Amino acid sequence: MKFNGTPRQNKWAQAIIEAQNLSDGQIDNLLRYAGPTMYVQRIMDVSVVIDHRQNLGAYADSLGDFLSLSPAEKHAVAIAAADAVRAIATGRR
Repeated sequence: MKFNGTPRQNKWAQAIIEAQNLSDGQIDNLLRYAGPTMYVQRIMDVSVVIDHRQNLGAYADSLGDFLSLSPAEKHAVAIAAADAVRAIATGRR
């Protein structure tokens, strides 16, 4: 697997991936869906790995769960997420 960051970031991301001991399915979820990737070339967005390093396995699993939803279910989740962000941004938690 390759990463799209600086050499230092790429080395850090590789160490994180190895330490997490992710399954092939989890790695596939990250490659396919987590940020701008080049899936066929197995290039992963380095910032996704670094930003989610504390719970990378759970994040990879959640990506797989989300993408198994129907289009209508995905739309509902997106609306709920946008509403939550809007509430936080306007101070109406």
